[in-house]
Amino acid sequence: MGVVEIHRSPLRAAGIFLGCCGFTAFSAWMIYAHPAIGRRPVTPGSFSEFAAYVGFAFFGLCTVLMAPKLFQRGPVVSVGPWGIFDRRLSTDWIPWNAIRSVRPVQIQRQRMLVLEVDPTADAGLPWTKRARRMARMNRAFGPYGYWMGAADLRGGFPALAEAITGSRQGA
Repeated sequence: MGVVEIHRSPLRAAGIFLGCCGFTAFSAWMIYAHPAIGRRPVTPGSFSEFAAYVGFAFFGLCTVLMAPKLFQRGPVVSVGPWGIFDRRLSTDWIPWNAIRSVRPVQIQRQRMLVLEVDPTADAGLPWTKRARRMARMNRAFGPYGYWMGAADLRGGFPALAEAITGSRQGA
């Protein structure tokens, strides 16, 4: 079996980017317009205003981080006989013999794959600093490992899961 390359979907990436822009704009509107939401206005110093500031900071950061991905070319994830190369998580291939299991995880409606890696091999693998940090933080939400999202990939979760399942069985 050859290498399966999964690229970023321009439409999905644009949708995520526009969603981030919309939430950033909505948070800014709540901060500056102080509208009445339901029966309570967003008054200065209230929890609602604090939540709007947090939303503005979070979604503003998401917007800034998502913008370059709109122009990124080339594959995001490659899966082949050697293993998995997710450019969001690592700088090179993660070999199949270092991967103990690949499990699907669902949080709300978002499906992801969790790569559980052999702890003895983990330190020597080419994970990015961000991926190592996120793996430690994700322990609070479920199984430990490196989480592979598919929201912005062509074919979404089914394409990612099929590529990994097919290549893993062939390895």
